[in-house]
Amino acid sequence: MAASLTRPTQLAQTLRQEIQTGRLVPGQKLMSIQDLSQVYQVSVRTVREALTLLQQSGYLQCRPRRRAVILSGPTPQPVQLIEDTLRKREQFSDGYRTIQRILPLLLWQSRLMMDNHEFDDFYRYNRKMVRWKGDNSWLLSAALFHGLLNYSGNSLFLDLYRSLEQLCLIPVIPDVPHPYEVLARNPQSRDFSLLLQGLQEHNFSALQERIGTMIENIQQAVSHYIQALSTAVSSLPEPVFHFQWQLGSTLHPQAKSRQIAQTLILDILSGKLLPNTFLPSEKVMAAQWNVSVDTLRRSLHYLRQLQFIQTLNGKGSLICSPDLNRLNPLASAEIRKNSFTYLQALQLLSLLCVPSALDAAAALDAEAREAAAAAIGNAPLPLTALLDFLLTHQTSPAMDAILHQVFQRIYAGSPYLYHARKLPGGSVTPDVGYLLNQTLDALKQNQMLTYAQSMYQCFLLLFRESQAFLIQAGVSEAKRLQLPDTLPLTLFSEINPAITGVS
Repeated sequence: MAASLTRPTQLAQTLRQEIQTGRLVPGQKLMSIQDLSQVYQVSVRTVREALTLLQQSGYLQCRPRRRAVILSGPTPQPVQLIEDTLRKREQFSDGYRTIQRILPLLLWQSRLMMDNHEFDDFYRYNRKMVRWKGDNSWLLSAALFHGLLNYSGNSLFLDLYRSLEQLCLIPVIPDVPHPYEVLARNPQSRDFSLLLQGLQEHNFSALQERIGTMIENIQQAVSHYIQALSTAVSSLPEPVFHFQWQLGSTLHPQAKSRQIAQTLILDILSGKLLPNTFLPSEKVMAAQWNVSVDTLRRSLHYLRQLQFIQTLNGKGSLICSPDLNRLNPLASAEIRKNSFTYLQALQLLSLLCVPSALDAAAALDAEAREAAAAAIGNAPLPLTALLDFLLTHQTSPAMDAILHQVFQRIYAGSPYLYHARKLPGGSVTPDVGYLLNQTLDALKQNQMLTYAQSMYQCFLLLFRESQAFLIQAGVSEAKRLQLPDTLPLTLFSEINPAITGVS
C-alpha cells in the first residue's frame, strides 16, 4: 500500500471492495452520506470526496439530493490482478496475524473506557445489526470494531486498525470465488453474538477466542484463494511487503525542523552536547542535516522557546542546561496537542509491549537471553536498549513497523522534556529501575509470564506519571485515557501457548 493514501482514498478503496465482492449489489442505493460518515467514523467531507472518486472510476452514479446508485465498475485486467495479489501473499498473512494479536487488546481497552450507559446504547445498536443481517460475524465485525475503538479516546487505536484493514484488503479476480464471498455463504454461527456477550461481561478470554476464530476462518479462506490463483500462473512472483500506518489528520508526521530539534534535545539531555558550548554555525548545521537554512532556523527557534539554547549576537547559539522542573513545555496549543499524542502513543506502547516482548524472546535460547538481558542492563540508556531489543527481534514486519511509529511519537512528545530522566534518552527513576531489573531477571530465567508482566508494569508507571503531569498542566483530554493495573493472564498464554503454566 502506498504511503500517500489519504482518508478519502482509503474509504473509496473499502467501498470499492464491498462492490467487487458483491456485498453491495449493483443497482441498489448506497447509504446516505450521514450514515456512511457514522459507520466509517469519518467526516462528511471525507465521504463526499470518496464518493467522487468512486463515481470517476465508474462504481457509483451520484445524483443531486439523492442517494448514490451502485454500478458494477470497470472490468479489471485478470492477469495483472493475479500477479499483484500473489506478490502480496505474505503481506495478507502477516496482516491478519498482527490483527489477531493486537485487536483483542485494543477492543478490551476500549470497552474499559465505556461506562454502562454508553455500552448499553452500543450493545443495542449492534444487536439491531444482528437482526438486520443475521448472525454473520465477518460482515458485522468491521462496524463493531470501528465503533468500539472510537470510544477509546485514543485516535491511534482506530487509525492503526484501519491501516491494518487496508493491509489485508484482498483484490477481486473475475471468475475466482473471493474469500469474503465464501465466508458470506458460510457464516459462522453465533460468533458475533458471543463476541458482544464477551464485551458485555468483560470476559477477555471469550473476546480473544471469538476474534481468533474469526481471523482463522478468514485466513483459511484467503489461503485457498491464493492457492487457486497460483495455479493460473507458471511461476509465482516474488513476494513483497509494505505497511505504512496511515495517521488521521490531527496526527501528521513531524516536520523536518521538529525532528532536528528533538534530536538536538536528546543530545543535550544525554550529554553528547555539553552546556556552555556553542552549536556549529547555521550553514554548517544545515549542510549536516541536508536541509535549508530556514528549516534549521525553525529548529533553533523551537530550542530557544524551550530554553535549551540562547542566541548571542555575533557568537552563535550557546547550549544551556535548563531547569526541567521549572520548564513549561505546554506553552502553545500545538505543543499541547503533541503532548496528548505522546500520551496516546505511550498508552498504546504499554499494551503492545506484551505481545511484542513475548515475540522478541520466543526464539532466543538461554545463552542469547542472558546476553540480551546483560546488554540492556549495562547500557547507559537501559530503556532505549530495551526498546531496541523489542524492535530487532520481532518476527512480524507489520508489528515492527507499528512499534517504530509508536516510538517516534513517544520521542516527539513535549512531556518527554519533563520526564527526561525517566523515559528513553535518560536514566530511570528508582521505581522504574526496579521493574526493569525484574524484567531482565525474568528474561534470563525464562520466566516469560513474569517477564511480560514486569515490562507492562514498567510502561504503566511511565504512562501514569506522564498522565498526572499532563492533567496537572491543564491537558484535560488526558483524563480520558487510562490503563488497568494488570493485563488478563489469558493474554500471555494465548499469544504463546508454550509459556502456559510458567510463573
